[in-house]
Amino acid sequence: MAAPGVSPGLAPDPQGAPPGRAGTAALARRLVTLKARILLNTLTRSTWVLVGTVLGAAYFFFLLVSSLVGLFLLGEQDLSLVRTVLVLAGSAATLAWWLVPVLASRADATLDPARLALFPLTVGQVQWGQLLGALVGVPGALTALALAGSVLSWRSSGAAVLAALVCLPLALALLFTGSRCVTALAIGLSRRRRLTELLSVLAIVGLVLLGPLFAGLVSGLELVWERLPDYAGVLAWTPLGAVWAVPADVAAGQWAQAAARLAGTALTVLALVLAWRVAQQRALTSTAGERGAASSESSDAGLFDRLPPRPWAAVAARCLIYWFRDPRYSAGLLVIPALAVLLWLVRDPGGPNVLFHALGPMVAALLAYTISADVSSDNTAVHLHLLTGVRGVHDRAGRVLALLVVAVPLSAAGLLLPLAMEGHWRLLPGLLGTTVLALLGGCGLASVMSARYTYPVAPPGASPLKTPEGFTVLNVLVQFVALGLMLVLTLPAAVPLVVHAAGGSALWGWGALVAGVLLGPLLCSLGVVVGGRWYDRRAPELLQEVARFR
Repeated sequence: MAAPGVSPGLAPDPQGAPPGRAGTAALARRLVTLKARILLNTLTRSTWVLVGTVLGAAYFFFLLVSSLVGLFLLGEQDLSLVRTVLVLAGSAATLAWWLVPVLASRADATLDPARLALFPLTVGQVQWGQLLGALVGVPGALTALALAGSVLSWRSSGAAVLAALVCLPLALALLFTGSRCVTALAIGLSRRRRLTELLSVLAIVGLVLLGPLFAGLVSGLELVWERLPDYAGVLAWTPLGAVWAVPADVAAGQWAQAAARLAGTALTVLALVLAWRVAQQRALTSTAGERGAASSESSDAGLFDRLPPRPWAAVAARCLIYWFRDPRYSAGLLVIPALAVLLWLVRDPGGPNVLFHALGPMVAALLAYTISADVSSDNTAVHLHLLTGVRGVHDRAGRVLALLVVAVPLSAAGLLLPLAMEGHWRLLPGLLGTTVLALLGGCGLASVMSARYTYPVAPPGASPLKTPEGFTVLNVLVQFVALGLMLVLTLPAAVPLVVHAAGGSALWGWGALVAGVLLGPLLCSLGVVVGGRWYDRRAPELLQEVARFR
């Protein structure tokens, strides 16, 4: 019988060889089965999760059917057009598989090597388990089906169809090994905090550049359309697009080019596997609880000595330390200047620039929403509040106060920057009222939400790039609903502001200010009280929920 907490498929067999010496295929199959069981348990743990899963599956099924129909219709076109479309689409899919799990913090951590480090598994067994396990899940399954459907696009040439079938497993290996390699390297590098912050900055800079890049593409759409074949020709000689151009080369009888692209793709996969193996080896041989050297002792308690000896003040001090020292919080602050730069780049110098002028309310709403994940970010540290008997209203108030220390200056900067650059100071009263309502009303809503609903976030001490398993479509839907409610809460001030900006009397702007100043504190206080009651009622359940986020 396996020891408690050990998967029966991975436990040593007293009558046979240890798992480390068992066949790689058998161990990989057990790891894939383990991931399938975890996925099934995650999807069926509650009715709402199941409903969200069904809705998400229906949406992704619609996308898959649409893609397959498009690929089938593409087969009626000339082979040169098929080559251009598939090379561009395949390169985009490869880049997405390599980068999106890291930049979006949604890397699959079900078969995380740090968790498997205590089991007698070889690096090759874990690699095969992760590689085959990529097919167990919505992204991997949809990608495999879409690639299989792309074979239909070459049906006008029998040789191209055979070449596409040969390239199919190589293309999947390129996507999956690249994704795992980049993720493993990112997790390894994320142990260095400064490097993690640098990577976050670079990722956000790339996001900012998407604005002007998209604007340039739209403005020169006709020129871009004409040059798409040239772009595809360049990508066909890169690791991103080489494998997708092989069927076209075979159909045209260009065997040397086809062989060169196949060889280049095979060497790319081999290099990714080797780099992945090095990163995996480090993960399997390092302890999961690795920590740096202990800091020197100090009698100064920092913020705890500088705030009143009250429960809400202690909570506020702890949360402020999070905001400035926890990379999960500080990395989120980088979104604010990135958002300002993005809205400034896409503004029209002669237009109304509604989004740019709404920077203040947008910053306030985004910052207010962040504390909806405070309990999830605390993880098991929430038990300190339970053991010390901190009341829910004090917990909610402390978290809101810590946020306001950070959010008020940033929201004020977002409010004044567009006015200073555009000169429309007449909008100041209305924008100020809307910003106050967005910030305080959003804090009230987030205070209720974090006491009633939790969702997986990066665990304490982990990189913001790493997210535990359990994040489902339902989590995304709930967050969209919460953001929608925040938008609704700002309407009492936003509507008079819009009327004033459209040419209405200045009284509309002052009315927006009055609405924000009156309703903002009211909604914030109401949210703190209601959220505190929910917290008192559900504190043990909250601890159980966040303890599963690893």
